[in-house]
Amino acid sequence: MEPRYAENLSWYYHTIPFITGIIGLFLGNLMVENSGPLLKTIFPAIGLIIGGFGGLILLGIISDKVDNNN
Repeated sequence: MEPRYAENLSWYYHTIPFITGIIGLFLGNLMVENSGPLLKTIFPAIGLIIGGFGGLILLGIISDKVDNNN
């Protein structure tokens, strides 16, 4: 059986991608506050995706560090 992604961490660590995604959405919305409708439609969603992906990368780094310490 293949190991799952970051299975060595507790459940609350797995909220990191959600939190970073929400932060990315918020920052994306702030950046295009005074822009046109096209940017207001596209940019916050891109910020959400990039923030969630960054959270997954951070989760993997934390998982590797915890694995190396044991």
